[in-house]
Amino acid sequence: MQDTTQPYDGLAGIYDFVMRHVEYGHWAEYLDALLERYECTPASIIDIACGTGSLSLALHALNRPVVQGVDRSKPMLRLARERTLRNGCDIQFTARDMRDLHGLGPFDAAVCIYDSINYMLQPVDLEAALRAVHDILIPGGWFVFDVCTETNSLRYFNDVRDRESGPGFRYHRHSRYIQSERFQINDFVIRFDDGAIEVHEHHVQRIYRLADIQKAIERTGFQLLGTFDEFTFSPGTEASERVHFALQRPRTSLER
Repeated sequence: MQDTTQPYDGLAGIYDFVMRHVEYGHWAEYLDALLERYECTPASIIDIACGTGSLSLALHALNRPVVQGVDRSKPMLRLARERTLRNGCDIQFTARDMRDLHGLGPFDAAVCIYDSINYMLQPVDLEAALRAVHDILIPGGWFVFDVCTETNSLRYFNDVRDRESGPGFRYHRHSRYIQSERFQINDFVIRFDDGAIEVHEHHVQRIYRLADIQKAIERTGFQLLGTFDEFTFSPGTEASERVHFALQRPRTSLER
C-alpha cells in the first residue's frame, strides 16, 4: 500500500537518522557567536521550523533560552516534545505555519535554520513569513535564518539518487534541480520493515537569488544587519553554498 504524506509527516520517524550528519551543536555555537557579535542577550527565543528539537536543545546547552518551537508537522513536534522532556527542558511546541504566527510572543529573538525559508515557494510567501516573524519580536528583536543557494543545488541536488537503510526501515531519495524555475525537488520513498505501507513524500524548495531576499527584507520592516557565508563572518554571495541572514526589528519606526 502506498501512502502519500505531507512533507516531514512520514519522514518524522527517521528524520534524526537521515540528518545525523548535521552538527546542530556547531550550528548553535555559530548562532551564539552571531548573538555576541551584535551584543544580543535574548531572554526568550523562538525556534521556527524547529523539527524534532535538535537546535532548541543545542541552544539550551549554551544557555540560550529557547522557550517556544513551531513547526508545520505535528509528528515532528511530537518527537520534539519527547526529546526536550527527556532532557529536562521546558519548551512549548505549537503546530504553526511560519506565515501565521499571530498570538505568539513577543520574543527577543527568532531563529529559522537549515534552509526552512526555502520552503516559501513564492515571493508573497517569503514576505508573509518575514512579516509574521517581525510582528512577534520585540522592538530591537533579532532574527537569523539561512537559505541554500543555486550553487548548493547544482552541486549536491542536480539529479542525485541515494539509498540508505536504518533500524527497521529503508528509503530512497531522488533529488533534482529545475534551474529554469529555480525549484529544488526531493522525493522520498520510505519502506518500514514492520508494515505494508510505503510512504511517499514530495519536497519542493525555491532557490531564491540573494538580491531578491534582500528586497523582501526591505519591504517587510526589518533592518538587514548582515549576510554571511555558511558558518563564517565573511560576506555571503551567490558562490556560497549556504547564506545566513541576520536581521533586526527596528526599535522605532524612525530606524527603518
